[in-house]
Amino acid sequence: MVMTPRERILRALHRQLPDRTPTDGWFHPAVQLRLKEHFGTDDWEVVLEKLGVEGWANCSVGLRFPEWEARCTQRPGTEPGQRAVWVNQRTYEDGWGVRHRIGASGWYQQWVDGPLTKAQTVADVEACPLPSADNILEPDSYAEDIADLKKAGKFVSGDIPNPYKTAWMLRGLDNVLADYLIDRELLEALYDRLYGLYTEMAVLMVKGGVDMVTVTGDIAMQDRIIMGPDPWRAVDQPRMRALVDACRRANPDILMFIHSDGNITDLLPDLVDMGFDVINPLQPECLDPAQVKRQYGDRIALHGGVSLQKTLTFGTPAEVRAEVEQLIRSCGYDGGLVVFPSNVIQPDTPLENIITCFHTARDFDLTALGGRPS
Repeated sequence: MVMTPRERILRALHRQLPDRTPTDGWFHPAVQLRLKEHFGTDDWEVVLEKLGVEGWANCSVGLRFPEWEARCTQRPGTEPGQRAVWVNQRTYEDGWGVRHRIGASGWYQQWVDGPLTKAQTVADVEACPLPSADNILEPDSYAEDIADLKKAGKFVSGDIPNPYKTAWMLRGLDNVLADYLIDRELLEALYDRLYGLYTEMAVLMVKGGVDMVTVTGDIAMQDRIIMGPDPWRAVDQPRMRALVDACRRANPDILMFIHSDGNITDLLPDLVDMGFDVINPLQPECLDPAQVKRQYGDRIALHGGVSLQKTLTFGTPAEVRAEVEQLIRSCGYDGGLVVFPSNVIQPDTPLENIITCFHTARDFDLTALGGRPS
């Protein structure tokens, strides 16, 4: 039986066998332009349909910063586009008070400064005008919008950042990592504010009817947990568990998704026990997706597994095809897999490799595996 994209995604994320392995992808804007040109369309939905990346929709609540919005201007010396509080042509400040600098190519940006880099006490954190529940923007038609997306065959998620990522943007990465070791009281005061805000946002999205809440922001490097497993368990884990529990109280059937690049092996048991249902992106340079499937495949779905760092960017189409097929054989034989390149597909990725990746998953015959790994 041929499934709708929504049915296919739901079955895979609930660890049931779909008619074929669903795919998903994050695409750099420059890659989107190239794919539109390749397929001869200006409609991104048409591109996704031709690739076989169908059925995903995002419907998140946002934040409003009225004072910041009142100060926003057009980027100096450019045509109409991004509005922000511009410090100069390449540097801007967002609503949180974090400064970013756009690179010379325009493709990437770097962190410059945050409003808490000089904070020294809990009082400094408490005095910082961070957004609160009053800043949350929930459209009047939010639940209706989600219901309409579902009726159109979409699987709907809502996003929140990992509070650790927001913390280091506000405070500076070096400061936050030092706080884990020498000023945990300050760090916990900051986390209490951030987790309070993001929990409120997540619960609103769950009550609005999203299928899944996604938590995005890296907590791992290529070879280990950034702040170390024990500091994470002491500071982040109880707050993240409370966030997951709050979402489950709002809807026991909500799917919970967590993203982190790098080697998260040391924390996988914790993430599974906390109630996350979907783990992304399973970067194959850092861990073995097949091993994760063997250990945790009865409790989680895998969303990822395709090498962006090596194969997709530097391999041949034949190598891409072989990697995707092996990923499905070892991780998707009984469901529980979404084929996904392990981060945002970058501008230097060959177009042929991108198309091969998604078409290989789209065309792979799951029934040939007989419900067993190969």
